[in-house]
Amino acid sequence: MYFLTMVILIVFFVSAAVYFFQTRMLLNEAQEKAFRLTRILAYTSLNAILTEDYVTIQLLIDSMNDGKDILAVTILDTNGVVIASNLPENRGRKLTDLLTLQALETDHLIQQKSIEPGEEDIWDTAVPIFILDKRIATARIKYSVADTYKGLLSTIAGIGGIAIILAAGLSYHISRTISKPIAQVVELADEYGKGNLNASVDIQREDEIGHLVETLNKLSERLKSLIEEKIANENLIVIGEFGSYIIHDLKNPLSGIHLLADGLHRRLPEDSPLKKYSTEILLASQRLEDFTRRTLDIARSARLNKSSVNINELIRNAVSEIQYRAEDIQIEEDSQLPEILADYQLLYMAFKNLLTNAVEATTNHDRITISSGISEESVFIKVKDSGQGIPNDRLTTIFRPFFSMKDGGHGLGLAMVKK
Repeated sequence: MYFLTMVILIVFFVSAAVYFFQTRMLLNEAQEKAFRLTRILAYTSLNAILTEDYVTIQLLIDSMNDGKDILAVTILDTNGVVIASNLPENRGRKLTDLLTLQALETDHLIQQKSIEPGEEDIWDTAVPIFILDKRIATARIKYSVADTYKGLLSTIAGIGGIAIILAAGLSYHISRTISKPIAQVVELADEYGKGNLNASVDIQREDEIGHLVETLNKLSERLKSLIEEKIANENLIVIGEFGSYIIHDLKNPLSGIHLLADGLHRRLPEDSPLKKYSTEILLASQRLEDFTRRTLDIARSARLNKSSVNINELIRNAVSEIQYRAEDIQIEEDSQLPEILADYQLLYMAFKNLLTNAVEATTNHDRITISSGISEESVFIKVKDSGQGIPNDRLTTIFRPFFSMKDGGHGLGLAMVKK
């Protein structure tokens, strides 16, 4: 409506300006035409007036009365008596109106506007006829520009109407292209308010609305990430609380079970049918003890014991501990790497878990590459394996506690690495 109103106002003012200037131009053209015709009439009728050849004069007048805009063509004598006219009722009549009197008194061209009521667009052009500086008659042409003005007004009104119709259609199209995406954005915001952060709108635009939709879609991804991180942190808190109970209730019994199972396993002969059961008990107790240890590692205080750490040395120590489980581990270390201030034990534990994940994700024919270096004033360690990798949809969840993609995995290794 705003756009349409603006277009209507613009069309109105432009049309008014065009009408004003165009009417002035048309009036000038009409006056020039009347002036030329009146001079022609005065020049061609001179001899006929002198010889009183009224038939010729009348033929001249009739030949000029060829347009709707010409209302009257008249020749007056010096007393204002009509010698000839295209209006039979005026022939021989003496005219005494103000325009006639002014036309008889002037010795040069005169153009006058009608002062009669209701004749606002009527003009009168008068040219005196002389012979040897003696005035013998006056040629007059009365004409109207009303029809010309009406035609101009109709043309402008038609063009303005077409412009308004086109503007209405364009306004509707523009409003739809703006209001529909805005409605979609509002609906998307409502979905976010309801907790549906998976909702999104696919609007490919380069304007402000397109940027708004893109920002909202990114916001939903960020919100999901924050919520997942919050859930992970809450899980870590739960693990911490749960770990305190494990310390008192599970650590000592599990150690006892593991020692007893190991002693039983050693005492049984190799050909004993109970050997496989003791093996299962030993492995199960080992898994439980490992699970307990990992959980306690995560629940342990994050208080750092910082010291100067040589990253390359840390890598070599961790690889030497895990290398028996992998065939092909390559180290690409930066010999110029400076020492950093860090907690050696925690960093070693995190790196060892990353390396363990890489080993468990590969087969005997796969390769594990470990590299170190400096990037933008930061020291980095990269662990890369040629295994099958992690699906994209799982990348945001692999650091959650108890989330694992491996059979028999506890889902605590990467959670501890992140902590």
